[in-house]
Amino acid sequence: MTIDRVTTTGPATAGAPAGYTVEELARKVGMSARNIRAHQARRLLAPPVRRGRVALYDDSHVRRLDAILTLQRQGFNLVSIEAMLGVRASDEAPDGLTAMLQRLATERPALTHALTRHGVIGRAPDGTVRTVRPRPLRAALDLHRVRMGTVPALQALSEVLDTVRPLADELVAAVTARMLTLAPELAGGSRPSWADVDRETILLTQGVVNVLTEAFRLAVENQAEAHVADLLENHLGAELSVEDGSPVDNG
Repeated sequence: MTIDRVTTTGPATAGAPAGYTVEELARKVGMSARNIRAHQARRLLAPPVRRGRVALYDDSHVRRLDAILTLQRQGFNLVSIEAMLGVRASDEAPDGLTAMLQRLATERPALTHALTRHGVIGRAPDGTVRTVRPRPLRAALDLHRVRMGTVPALQALSEVLDTVRPLADELVAAVTARMLTLAPELAGGSRPSWADVDRETILLTQGVVNVLTEAFRLAVENQAEAHVADLLENHLGAELSVEDGSPVDNG
């Protein structure tokens, strides 16, 4: 991918300033202070270090902004750049999520490893467990609405990911091949540049993900209500039958 070929500024040298204010950073990289703050708000850029009332950026911020600017000049939008560079984890996770993940790593290392393998969570440089993909994690934790505990909910998420991952591999390959068949201009024409290849890869990937996500959502929604109702009725009916000591009339 292009990011492997991005040329950035070198490491800080002896005598380099201890940090840059946002105005100094803006002048150094050729970007407005407003855009720097916008990248920080999108979590494309790590927050500065605060020394008293002064926020200071360092050379890692310079390199990151250089990479963003290089990709923007090649025609990539911020959504594509987020997909290529990733986003920085926020310092604090809401609702004690970071603390919960730390406990999970200590008490359930196998489950933590499984969720890490699927890219749901990961390790920050300081060793703490951080959220990488919050949407599936939040979806699992929302199961508390049906009185499912945190560990069972995350175990369910891990098992679902184990089940759908091979299917996802097959579907992505099949749908991508079909899209290329239906749009042969994507695979033909003159020899593309690396920037063209990267751009088409990002766009096609997003298209495949969107189509598969919405198609799967629709298929599940169409089938789920009836199946869940039947399973819940049978499950509760069996429990009531055992508790009462007599069959339950569901008719």
